[in-house]
Amino acid sequence: MIRAKITLSAFFVCILLFFCGSVYAVTYQEVQEDPINLSLNLKYAKEQRELGKTKNAMVTLERLLLLYPNDLDLTVYYLDLLIELGSVSKASEVVNQLLEKDTTNQILFEELELIANDLDLQQKTPSAPSPLSINLTSTVNWGYESNTNSVSTHNKQYLGNVLSDYPAGTVRSDRTYGANLTLLTSYILSEQHLFSASIGFNKTDQERDNNRMSDVNPYNISYTFSQPRYSINNYASYSRTDNFSSNNSFQRTGGISTNFNINDRLSASAGGSISFTKNNQTEKYSTARLSDSRSQQASLGTNYSLTQDDLLGASLSYNYKKARARYNGFIGRSFQLSYRRNLPLNQSLSLGFSRTANKYHASDALYLATKVRKDFVSSTSLGVGGPIRESTWSYAINLTWNNTESNIINYTTSGQTVGLSLTKQLSLF
Repeated sequence: MIRAKITLSAFFVCILLFFCGSVYAVTYQEVQEDPINLSLNLKYAKEQRELGKTKNAMVTLERLLLLYPNDLDLTVYYLDLLIELGSVSKASEVVNQLLEKDTTNQILFEELELIANDLDLQQKTPSAPSPLSINLTSTVNWGYESNTNSVSTHNKQYLGNVLSDYPAGTVRSDRTYGANLTLLTSYILSEQHLFSASIGFNKTDQERDNNRMSDVNPYNISYTFSQPRYSINNYASYSRTDNFSSNNSFQRTGGISTNFNINDRLSASAGGSISFTKNNQTEKYSTARLSDSRSQQASLGTNYSLTQDDLLGASLSYNYKKARARYNGFIGRSFQLSYRRNLPLNQSLSLGFSRTANKYHASDALYLATKVRKDFVSSTSLGVGGPIRESTWSYAINLTWNNTESNIINYTTSGQTVGLSLTKQLSLF
């Protein structure tokens, strides 16, 4: 083994301690949602290596190197894994690249020369790691909602401009059961270019309210272009929702997002998207097309690392929804705050708060024709999660408190939700 011939210097030891010191457990779902986040994806690679899943770690590191080819610490960590796996030719290439790039760090330079001398440069070059990766993620979840039918906190409601009392026992709680299966394929096109596609299946069942049972089938594609300090992601998606007790719907979305690393602690992001929703109108659901809509979204955000284990986030977003029936459309503005803390045993804690203001385009004569609806929605969340011991399973527990204040009492609601999910990821290729 190459490893037996090489004694890593104090420099390498410090690098390894830096990357292995974090205790934040990163799930594959988080990687899916943010594939260009250097810190997040590097922690995922490290944790996969510690679990013995070196293939997952290698694929993730090679993808990161395409996104951040000039990151010295990332390259050194990649080299250490190559040496551990006995990849002689590839390790030699990386050593030579480092020697060409960095000659100012004398300790690193001397160590690289020692490693280069120990590598057998005459061996046949092994097959390069495949640019293709295929992963399967399965999730099961359980949830509880205290106000599943969104009943107003008032004891009255408007019906055709007339106040009417709610019948007793209107508010209902319910339990939700669901399952998700996602197949994700990623392909490294060339340096700085990454393509990915996914197919998913989501099933949701309600214990009491059959009206909310549904199947959702999403299809997604994305393309990422990256430079050392910034990256741009273009994506498109299509989903079909089959509702068991109402009409089916279809949604198409396209968007772009960018992330800019200002320094080691501070990053900024921006994005925009447009989506189209179409409802399947039938004889039974003769008014379904009134909910057809076009939505435009824009957002700005920033993240700041207080310490290696503490991350703060903030964002602003704008949403314009134009619906076939004007009372279903609105202009929305919101802001979000978040905090994440790494805990012992690879667990993590997250806190979040959001406030949204929605102003609708027209009044709804079914409830109150004299007022145009205005809602203020507040949401507070608490979550904890991480791997289950050293297995490939991970869990997440989330608690959410929602409150809506509206100028039409029908829509003034409050409720709590509890969610538990178990996730397992399989690397197929």
